[in-house]
Amino acid sequence: MKKSTELTYRKAKHDDIIPIAKLVTNLLGTCNLNLNKSILENNIASISKDINNYYVCIHNNEVIGACGLSNIIKTDRYNLKLENIREILYLVVDKRYQRLGIGTKLLNMCSNESKENIIYEAWGDNKKYVNSKFVLERCGYKLYKDLGKNYYKSHNYCNQCVNRNKNCNECLAQIWIKQNNYIAI
Repeated sequence: MKKSTELTYRKAKHDDIIPIAKLVTNLLGTCNLNLNKSILENNIASISKDINNYYVCIHNNEVIGACGLSNIIKTDRYNLKLENIREILYLVVDKRYQRLGIGTKLLNMCSNESKENIIYEAWGDNKKYVNSKFVLERCGYKLYKDLGKNYYKSHNYCNQCVNRNKNCNECLAQIWIKQNNYIAI
């Protein structure tokens, strides 16, 4: 990318759903399992529900990055003993534009919108740390719970992962938190 090229950040619109879903599908796979649908269809349905909670980065009229924030979550599916939390839904940046601060800016835009605690389910095939560790730290997130290296395999996420064509033996899963209003239950 040339330095003179301008990036635009804004709230997502309905027209951004498919470009965001394609980015998520290509870079992450999905965690939203409905085996009767393709990965892309799962992602379109998931993003459509919360499109008003997404921010995007645009370059040359193309969505090159996106980050979404859930509404307040009522269920404690990770046994975190937290209430009034929100979750980062997806944080994706096109591979051609990574390491330019786009992910950091998008994550901060979502994180700064909330008064509640925000959790981020991070994963990684790196043996030492999750893939988004450094972005999370830059944005004020702290490791809250280590789910282990077999969490995704034991919860049957592997067949929907972007790494589905690899022979992965393990994948590190962690919950990170940005404590804006910490309340334990």
